[in-house]
Amino acid sequence: MEAKIFTPDEKFKTKMFITLTLIAVAILVGCALMFGLIALDRTARGAGLVIAFLVCVGLDVLWYIPGMVLVIPYYNSLKYEIHEDEVIVNAGVITKSVKHVPFRTITNVSTRRGVLDRMLGLGSLHIQTAGASDSSGRPEESLAGMENVQEVYELVAKELRRFRSGMAPTAADTNGETGNEETLAAILAEVKAIREQIGK
Repeated sequence: MEAKIFTPDEKFKTKMFITLTLIAVAILVGCALMFGLIALDRTARGAGLVIAFLVCVGLDVLWYIPGMVLVIPYYNSLKYEIHEDEVIVNAGVITKSVKHVPFRTITNVSTRRGVLDRMLGLGSLHIQTAGASDSSGRPEESLAGMENVQEVYELVAKELRRFRSGMAPTAADTNGETGNEETLAAILAEVKAIREQIGK
């Protein structure tokens, strides 16, 4: 089979932008609530609270802007390859990674669609393996941001079934085992004959 190459849908960039913005807003709301509760204490000084809140806002902006800038290069780095015996995931901006997931190690393949995914018409294919299974249940690898996630799932499942059926014992293997039994019986008979000769 020729390798099938997939990339995330353009809407995946929108999802990442929205996710980063929601996190930044949640941090600001949390800081505002915390400093608002502190301000209820009559001994708290107003100027100090304002400065502390501005520091919180500044720290929030310090990660938010680089995060937003890196969304597009990260999106462009994502590439998913499905081969006849493995799935390869390419990702990364600063540190590039190429992850090979051989079919022989895959234990489960599933699709996931969160609320934001469903709103944007996206989904992720999660691949779990025996070697990377842990108590958290996190997948070994994810093919995120796929618009046609069901089609990709069916392709991986089909290739996985084909790979596993190729590993099943064949009639030739069974005949080979019978031949081995006959060889072992002949060796045993020869050893018995040698023992009898030595015993005389």
